[in-house]
Amino acid sequence: MSDEINYTKEVLSSNANLIFIGVMVFLMLVVNFFGFLPLLIAGEIGALFIAHMPRVQRLIRSQLNKDKKIEIEDSENAIVKALPPTYQKDFAAVKGLCEEIERRTTEIGNDHSGKGNSMMLTGIVEKLSAFRFDYARMLRAHHLLSNRNYRNIAAGLESEIKRAEAAVEREKSQQVKNALTQNLYILRQRLARVSKLDELVRLLEIRLQVVCNSLSLIQDEVYTFTDVAGISGLVDNLLTNLSISDEFRTAYEEVLHAEDTSYGLAALENGATNALPETTSEPGEFKPPRERMRQGK
Repeated sequence: MSDEINYTKEVLSSNANLIFIGVMVFLMLVVNFFGFLPLLIAGEIGALFIAHMPRVQRLIRSQLNKDKKIEIEDSENAIVKALPPTYQKDFAAVKGLCEEIERRTTEIGNDHSGKGNSMMLTGIVEKLSAFRFDYARMLRAHHLLSNRNYRNIAAGLESEIKRAEAAVEREKSQQVKNALTQNLYILRQRLARVSKLDELVRLLEIRLQVVCNSLSLIQDEVYTFTDVAGISGLVDNLLTNLSISDEFRTAYEEVLHAEDTSYGLAALENGATNALPETTSEPGEFKPPRERMRQGK
């Protein structure tokens, strides 16, 4: 994050600098314009120099990191609070492991203070914070999808497709046959979409299990390291192993986006069109990730 910070912009847009500009402008307009103009210019030139001071830059990084962490935690808490208790328990376990890693890193950082350790410590906290947010969103997507029995929906669509195919073969009128063919095409689209959603919910289950087991492995190893760099490398390896493809991320983000729209998941299951009513089927019984894995859904 530090490489992306425009320190000059942060200093010039800070409350202290804006107040200074406001006071100078007021004095220029009320007392003496040309008398206070040089002070304003000198003050802004001084702000440019201040923006390059290492201590000021550390303070700016610290504040931005704090603000970003609070923002992520607020969003994270809002997602988790809307989940059933079993999912909340899963998230609490992962959050506890992340906090333990952060505590251990902080202990080592306090024993071996230095700019390098401080920056690595900040990086670890940022990475784990973003990681927890992704985990919360995956839990949310899994919760939404696991309440739907996509295998039953797919079986119903397959039966409907067979009936539609037979109807197309029997039909003599070309206009009616064209309409039936269009209907058949839409049904096949829905079946393809439902099959992908079924695959996604199973993939989410596996990924959630990998997360828990990988963090537990780090928990077992983190106390064997005596330097921040070692733990930083361990966390980097974890995130590399747990990295998700853009296709997978897009898939579950689409589920979350669909939930936020007025159409909901029904539109997502229907694919690109709502021309047909949703296939009726009873939702599957809710099972949290671990329970569904144990029962071999």
